[in-house]
Amino acid sequence: MSLDDLKQQRAITKKNISRIKTVIGANAKGEGKSLSAAELKCRLGILDSYFKQILSVQNKIENIDQDDNGRADIEDLYCYINSQIQHQLVEDGHNTTFAESSFAIAVPSNKLPRLKLPSFNGKYSEYKNFINSFKQIIDREHGLSNIEKFNHLLNCLHGHALETVKAFQVTNENYPKALERLKTRYDNSTLIFMENISTLFDLPDVSKPSSGQLRSLVDNVSALYSSLQSLGSPTDIVNAMLIHIVMGKVDSDTKRKWKDSLDFSKLPTWEDCSNILERRCQYLESLDSNTISRRQDHHSGKSNQKLSKHGYTFSCYKRVCAFCSKSDHYIAQCQRFKDLDVPTRFEN
Repeated sequence: MSLDDLKQQRAITKKNISRIKTVIGANAKGEGKSLSAAELKCRLGILDSYFKQILSVQNKIENIDQDDNGRADIEDLYCYINSQIQHQLVEDGHNTTFAESSFAIAVPSNKLPRLKLPSFNGKYSEYKNFINSFKQIIDREHGLSNIEKFNHLLNCLHGHALETVKAFQVTNENYPKALERLKTRYDNSTLIFMENISTLFDLPDVSKPSSGQLRSLVDNVSALYSSLQSLGSPTDIVNAMLIHIVMGKVDSDTKRKWKDSLDFSKLPTWEDCSNILERRCQYLESLDSNTISRRQDHHSGKSNQKLSKHGYTFSCYKRVCAFCSKSDHYIAQCQRFKDLDVPTRFEN
């Protein structure tokens, strides 16, 4: 991202912070709608989100332009608004700490306890719990703008889940798009079902008599089984467990072939898995046949080569006399050649 883009992003976030300043200032003067303690705390949490966001942008700007002096204005603006909100909360008798405002929403009308905002790091099996809680606490809160809801959403996300939506600019229009992006990515019943199966097999063993460990095992299995029942039939559960056991016993290449063949719009069956394994067997058998054939051809070629070499060696060592043409001796042992005088030997 260029320096101009970063400065533009800083200006947008600073404008949002200034808007909170205007709202808090109007509330202090008794102008417009009076803000309740819950609304003040919510504004404090949103202010915190904006402050973290703009500091991140400011750090990137300073890495490019070390002479930039925007940090002081940002910190002064944040401290002023934060102190004003804290002051108004004290006057209303509803003091709160900065940390509490970032993680809780109070409901003073019926004295219910505070609900902590849920968090989500990208684990498929936890998506439905997260999104249901988030919608109940934040998304259905009519007193919050989409920008405020978006900042709460970003605060709740971590890891891969945050990577999924962090490219969106924080605007009113992008908030529903970010929710839809999360839904498209993580609301996949097949992946949730398969992850629950894996979790079931990864539960720790109870190696010794322990009521606590045994109770934990029973509770976890019961919860996972209930979740699986809501996602598939008993036959689907049996199929998935059988596939998990078999895939745990095959080589990594075969396991990868199976995963590549999956259609994540429906739950896999043992028949699907069996067909893939059967084709894999046929493929490996064809490789084995080709290997045996090549070895036989190679061995045959070596045998022919040895025979040819042996025949050539035999012809080279055949005993033939160059003088009398007899095959039982060489010329050096030829008696007729020896009987000749020396000049005659050279002539012959």
